[in-house]
Amino acid sequence: MADRKPLLILLAVALVAIALFVVGVVGVGRGASGAGWPSWPSAKPGSGDQLVGDDLQADSSCAVADTTINFSGNCVVKVRPVTGGFPWERATRRAMLTAATPTVRLTITLVGKTLSTSLDPGKGVRLTFTRDGGAFALTCTNPAGCTVVLAKDI
Repeated sequence: MADRKPLLILLAVALVAIALFVVGVVGVGRGASGAGWPSWPSAKPGSGDQLVGDDLQADSSCAVADTTINFSGNCVVKVRPVTGGFPWERATRRAMLTAATPTVRLTITLVGKTLSTSLDPGKGVRLTFTRDGGAFALTCTNPAGCTVVLAKDI
């Protein structure tokens, strides 16, 4: 019997390892969604910091007050880069940009590609900026001016 004790211990360890493998494959403990991948790799709406007026640097044709941008004609708004923190930390800033008054044209250049859209009053578009910041341009054809609002991205 003394000769079999190491074999019994080895067999018990192997059975525990197999049981853990089976539990992992079957997916016990994945939560209610049953998703196979963790949720952190994808940017969910609402993740990241809120983009606020202090993060924005507007040219002379724009007036930024807290989360409201008033302008006429063309307006270029720069989003300041994030300073401080560790380089590997996620530093996204998000907001919903919504046109409050007449139709506004929004243009953003990302990785050499220019994206444009028209925002009708009450309609919005989701903005996400990384640690490096960025810029977007707004165009208003109404002589009385236009207003856009940065709202929390939920």
